[in-house]
Amino acid sequence: MKLLLAVSLVAGALLAADINRGIDLYKQGKYAEAESELRDVVGVDETNARAHQYLGFAYLEQKQFDEAAQHLNRAAEIAPGGDARAALARFYAEKREFDRAQAQLEATSGPNAQYARGLIQLDKKQYKEAAANIDAFLKENPNNGYAHYYAGLAYNGMGRKDRMLTEFELFLRIQPDAPEARKVRAVLQTGR
Repeated sequence: MKLLLAVSLVAGALLAADINRGIDLYKQGKYAEAESELRDVVGVDETNARAHQYLGFAYLEQKQFDEAAQHLNRAAEIAPGGDARAALARFYAEKREFDRAQAQLEATSGPNAQYARGLIQLDKKQYKEAAANIDAFLKENPNNGYAHYYAGLAYNGMGRKDRMLTEFELFLRIQPDAPEARKVRAVLQTGR
């Protein structure tokens, strides 16, 4: 009995270390590595909503929308509530399904909700509000390449070329192989 309890405690500690490592990798912008780590966590504990959510985010950053949807929806099934709704709002906003994103945003807050609101506002050409929301997200997620990209677009819309260029440089540093990277490099070369 004591041996079983000790093994259980060790397994729980290892699982917690793996999820924390996966989230840290995600926050560092190492999405493929985070995906691998978090996939292992949900393989061992299918009911870990936090692991599913961050695994969904890792897929989302890699533009693997089907996989992202699977894990973000699973996180919402396990732990329905504001954080899961904000994560789904972010997912729908990234897919440019703004009506669905807006529907998820009711009664939600936090960085993921701010990011989703920022993308919705960017689409509506509400650049100042979009920049404010995306900047708030970036305070907690400074290594999120696409947030820098969208912030750059918002600042461009505001006529703030200096901030646009700074955000685009950060985007390229974090996501040098992103599909948008070529266009961003061209903007940085011309300064417009």
